[in-house]
Amino acid sequence: MADAVDPGEVLAYARALIAAPSENPGGTEDAAATVASEILGALGAAPRTIRSGAGRPNVLASLGSGARPKLAWNGHLDVVPAGVAENWNHGPWAGDVADGRLVGRGSADMKGPIAAALAAGAAIVRTGVGLAGTLEYHLVADEELAGVHGTSVLWDQGLLDQDAAVVGEPSELQVGLAERGGAWVTLTAFGTAAHGSQPHRGVNAITSMSRYLLRLSEVLPDVEHPLTGRPTVNAALIAGGSAPNVVPDRCEVDVDRRLIPGETDPEQVLAPFLTLAEDLRRAHPDVRVEASLREWTDAAEASPDTRLVRDARAAVLAETRRDPDLVGFTGITDARFYINQARVPTIILGPGSLSVAHAANESVAVDELVTAARAYARLFVSFLNP
Repeated sequence: MADAVDPGEVLAYARALIAAPSENPGGTEDAAATVASEILGALGAAPRTIRSGAGRPNVLASLGSGARPKLAWNGHLDVVPAGVAENWNHGPWAGDVADGRLVGRGSADMKGPIAAALAAGAAIVRTGVGLAGTLEYHLVADEELAGVHGTSVLWDQGLLDQDAAVVGEPSELQVGLAERGGAWVTLTAFGTAAHGSQPHRGVNAITSMSRYLLRLSEVLPDVEHPLTGRPTVNAALIAGGSAPNVVPDRCEVDVDRRLIPGETDPEQVLAPFLTLAEDLRRAHPDVRVEASLREWTDAAEASPDTRLVRDARAAVLAETRRDPDLVGFTGITDARFYINQARVPTIILGPGSLSVAHAANESVAVDELVTAARAYARLFVSFLNP
């Protein structure tokens, strides 16, 4: 089965997907969905498109008997914006191969993994090996911005009813069992406007926010998860002031607070932000900073004691000659919908590294894509023919 994987086919699928831009925000996934649907149609997988209320496409297709067990393979069609073209050594949509690596936006996150999963399906069809169960492809929209138009739509429509799921995010072919969640906190500093030539008559909101941000790490609890590590905090967006000659009376910062499994109480996460604001005001009476929770995404953790985990480790071991580690994923993925909402045994398993995702010159080793396709083929057949 693994020998039936065609390396040229893996690369061709990946290049075709990369050449179909699907930036999020700033675009749609329609072009990439069309490419994926054409590939799946050629495999006889009868793809169908389910759209969100905003019209974003999610491609579903299946191979096998239609009976249980059912295994979902989930991958997102959207990518983050390519950014400044001059920062790329190769065009972000060209799919060039340099030094054995496929370069392009989405090569690792995650059109390359999608190509590997599609090539694994093609190998199964080509060999004529029957699947007693059913392989279901979930190729979705909007993962990069919380998945509300993607996997969340599938959950709302009752389509996450499989016996297990693989989310193909770039895990370096390690088996991911846990992922962080996220709390987006908005900080607002209030000041008093004054003429820029007489700053002593005002209260500078940007200066107040600076005092707060210099102590931002204090909002983190002293906790650690064995797979995902410690929670993190990052001041991500800032806006403040109205004109160069005015003392700013307002400054706003959006903070990305990453959660680890076990952190489930929004009020408990927000409380240290409020405490820090109170401490600063006692030390500096003019400093007034408020904190509010804007968005919350649960962390997720799956059991290591499932047949899916055993079959996945065996499949990777057979192809790489190394037993893959059980790891945590620092990012947020659509695995949380399968784990938390659908209560489906789920792993994160894919080629490529998160260290190059979202960056200029994103790339993945072509050999790793082929290895992933071979491992997926082994996993699909072993799990669906119990």
